[in-house]
Amino acid sequence: MSVDPQNALQRSPLYRALAVHGAVTWTELPGGAVAERVGTANAGGLAIVDLSPLPRLGFKGRETLAAMQARGVVVENKPNRAFRQPDGGLCLVLAASEVMLLGPLTGDGTRLAALEAEWDIDAGVRTYPLPRRDSHAWFAVAGAAAPEMFAKLCGVDLRLAHFPDLAVAQTSVARLNAVVVRADEGGRPVFHLLADSAAAIYLLDCLVDAAQEFGGRIAGRALLGALATGEYG
Repeated sequence: MSVDPQNALQRSPLYRALAVHGAVTWTELPGGAVAERVGTANAGGLAIVDLSPLPRLGFKGRETLAAMQARGVVVENKPNRAFRQPDGGLCLVLAASEVMLLGPLTGDGTRLAALEAEWDIDAGVRTYPLPRRDSHAWFAVAGAAAPEMFAKLCGVDLRLAHFPDLAVAQTSVARLNAVVVRADEGGRPVFHLLADSAAAIYLLDCLVDAAQEFGGRIAGRALLGALATGEYG
């Protein structure tokens, strides 16, 4: 059952823009209302999905990787690499002392909430949590033309042969500091983009403008689920 995002306790900073682009179905998650369907599906085309209401969390400090491993997070000391988690989430290693955890696309934030709640400054573990849901907007860009689109906004070579699945780039996108990670779904290229939440509307406009050349459009979260199950395109 679709909810009215204006009545949700929290919502994406982009909910008005998504409504203008044709968002018709919304689901309320603990982090806010997420657009499930936007307009009409364009099978096989380039799609931009707002995932800002989904859970995410960072940790930073000298003992971060050891602390994550001790708590069951799948991770290795390989900066600029992502690791898939058993619940469908991702652990992005930004440095030997910093990670960013992205919750599963289902919106289940149970594991990340537990990790944050378990952290205790008195435990002597040299790591501390960073509220990435508040600091970073989160987009997914799906489709074979995504690297070409990003080439208009970003200096890093994201072509599929040069930027493999689970690669991470800390770079500038549309002149914003950003993190880009490739995490394919159902054999289709998917790039996750995280950048300053205060610039979310500006970044969405840049993505939409850059995607127009490739027939790109804004889509809902349901599209990513369809990719994972092979029901899209």
